Amino acid sequence: MRAIAAGFVVFMCAASARAQGGARATEKQKECVVAITGVQVNGVPTTHLTVHNKDTTWAGAGVDAKCEGTDQRILSDSAEHYADKKLLILIGHVHYTEKRLKLDADRLTYYTGDEKLIAEGNVVSVTNTGTRFAGPHAEYLRPAVGVRAKSHLTAEPRSSIWVSPQDAGKDSKDSVNIQADRIVMDNDSLIFAKGIVVIERPDLLSTSDSAFVDKYTEFARLMQTPKVIGRGDRHFTLEGELIDIFSKAHEVERVKSSGHAKSVSDDVTLDADTIDLRVATQKLERAYAWGRSRAHANSKEQKITADSIDVMMPGQVLRTMYAVGNALAESIPDSAKLVSKKLDYLQGQTIVAQFDTLAKGDTASQPSIRQIFAMGIPGTRAKTYYQAVRASQAKTDEANVNYALADSITVRFRQKKVFDVRMRGNVEGFYIEAVTDTSKTKKDSTAAKPAATPAEKKKP
Repeated sequence: MRAIAAGFVVFMCAASARAQGGARATEKQKECVVAITGVQVNGVPTTHLTVHNKDTTWAGAGVDAKCEGTDQRILSDSAEHYADKKLLILIGHVHYTEKRLKLDADRLTYYTGDEKLIAEGNVVSVTNTGTRFAGPHAEYLRPAVGVRAKSHLTAEPRSSIWVSPQDAGKDSKDSVNIQADRIVMDNDSLIFAKGIVVIERPDLLSTSDSAFVDKYTEFARLMQTPKVIGRGDRHFTLEGELIDIFSKAHEVERVKSSGHAKSVSDDVTLDADTIDLRVATQKLERAYAWGRSRAHANSKEQKITADSIDVMMPGQVLRTMYAVGNALAESIPDSAKLVSKKLDYLQGQTIVAQFDTLAKGDTASQPSIRQIFAMGIPGTRAKTYYQAVRASQAKTDEANVNYALADSITVRFRQKKVFDVRMRGNVEGFYIEAVTDTSKTKKDSTAAKPAATPAEKKKP
């Protein structure tokens, strides 16, 4: 019995150190002496030992052992110990417990000299706070004096980690789940994941080909085709080449996408090189978009383009949109009256669009544009181009055109139609009224009729 015990320093004991791996590794560790009490069935001991030589021992028909003076305990169907190789192999229904951790696997290989443990087959572990791990294979490097200062876990293929509400934070509503083809955890705090990575948390669902998570600074980076989906009652999505997620008190408060970024919500769609979303209570509160390729914002009634765009949307309901840097707002003319291939537009150095506030609880429709303001800069005035037809006129493709320039232009809307236009400063422009060409539709009654050709006389 002691032959098996001699080389067995109970594994995973440093896992309870969490981020204190470095500090614990500097302490002098006591040698663990394992006592095997054996397994009994109906009161009859079944465990038997076979000692091949002084360095090799086999145990079968049930192994029950614990480290004297500690709370670590191990159960398995059989065990092999090779003292000269500093190797312990546990086979069949391996079950390890200590105060902080429970671990189950089909097979466990423990290299006592390197402090390396390899768990294989239906590996499942759970901490006393509820954080769980599941996968087919896991390699654990435990901290030890003279070997390493920090713990290191590698799991593959397809594995999962569930961070429990207690570990995720006092006020967390649910656990955080990370799934990937390969998961690496360093010192129980940094998580690296690769290969179809899925991260599920109460407020967000994200997918990517690789990810990095620092659970203590509450930062995550998603790379290679990343996508984030908000899980509140009003969903939103964010895509790009790289996405960073920032949390505070275990709730997401900022999501930033870089490189061909695109954000979609119920009220507005944003496209830009970079999009920075601010989140509160699982809803969008504000969105920033900018970049060399310009920022583009599409709402139900307006398309706005500028060097940068700032969208105010408290409770994820569109309220105000600021566009700065050669800003252009375009809209489709009144389609009930006019058929036109041209868009109405308002242009200025800065554009501010304000939207109607919906009734409380009304989330079925998008807010309508209420007012849009454009302001120029010295040397470049704001301009507007607007097409209209008379109220009494039937649907037509010939529009009356308003074109004007001014230091600032304000357009107000009523019932989704232009109500009035106000211009200030140096104002000029023109109004062109469409005139229907009737020359092609009416015959000229004054035109001379051709003379009748006399009938040809018949010869006698």
